[in-house]
Amino acid sequence: MKTVLTSFWLTVLACPAFAQSVPDYYRAAAQYPDEPHLTRRSASARRTFLTQLVARYGEAYIKERWYVKMEGFFRSDRGQLSQTFNGLISTRATTQTGWSAVIGWVSNERWAIEGGYARSPIHNTLIVGEGVNALDLRFENHRNGFVVRGKRLMRFGKQTSKAGLWLGAGAGLIPNTGETVSRFLVEGYSYGSSYRQPGRSRIDTLSMSGETRESPRISGLVELSAEYLIKLGGRVDLSLFARQYWGIGHALTTNLVYRVNSGEPQAAVLRGNGRGWSVGVSVRYTYALRYDLRKMPSVFHLRGNRTEPASEKRRRTL
Repeated sequence: MKTVLTSFWLTVLACPAFAQSVPDYYRAAAQYPDEPHLTRRSASARRTFLTQLVARYGEAYIKERWYVKMEGFFRSDRGQLSQTFNGLISTRATTQTGWSAVIGWVSNERWAIEGGYARSPIHNTLIVGEGVNALDLRFENHRNGFVVRGKRLMRFGKQTSKAGLWLGAGAGLIPNTGETVSRFLVEGYSYGSSYRQPGRSRIDTLSMSGETRESPRISGLVELSAEYLIKLGGRVDLSLFARQYWGIGHALTTNLVYRVNSGEPQAAVLRGNGRGWSVGVSVRYTYALRYDLRKMPSVFHLRGNRTEPASEKRRRTL
């Protein structure tokens, strides 16, 4: 029985040796012309390993980043009124949604420049009268604008790779058309006492006409912004932002003429330059990354694998 078992195990151990000859086992992969996957396997494995390593440890070695970003926001602005016709008219801030699309570039994960198109109106809001019977008239331009801004990442204490606060400043151009936006006429009546016939009421006819036009020249905006960026993983980031705007020039002008009966007309002007604020959210997609190859080898010096200088090894031996 012992002899039979010995023969069985020797046969099992000998089978792998006969399955492949010694020359075939040590033959280089380049000698397999009919099996190209054998030559590609090692290169593909190395490339996959390097990609995973860079994704985990290579963020500190990013030299340049190119991205596209979509923004959605609430925008509020308010015009400037020259006079109120003794409290008959007034203005207020108007809040409306808008969006923008930009392309940007980041240098060393610290400085950024971006620019693009913004779809956001500038308003003139006129309120005629008071209380529940007040008439609310709102005018806006063609909503088109172009923006460019610069940003810097602020580092406070221990830096985290998951989020960051960017502070920035920018400028925008508004290509006005010079076209007439709207014309209107408002008429009403007022009851008062008659100085010619005391005790009897008098009816006064009130009329106010207005014309709103876009500026024939290009106007502009300057802004300050704060943006908190949250990295979702991969190449997609989410950010929350707030911006304050100041207008340069007037994009929208409403000229008003007020008259009582056939008396002397009075004039007022309502101008909108886009001054206000906005808050919103944006989604950023990074489509290209460039690493600093001079620093990239240091990503392999991971904890536990760092090589020690020969002088330190000798000192520890002594």
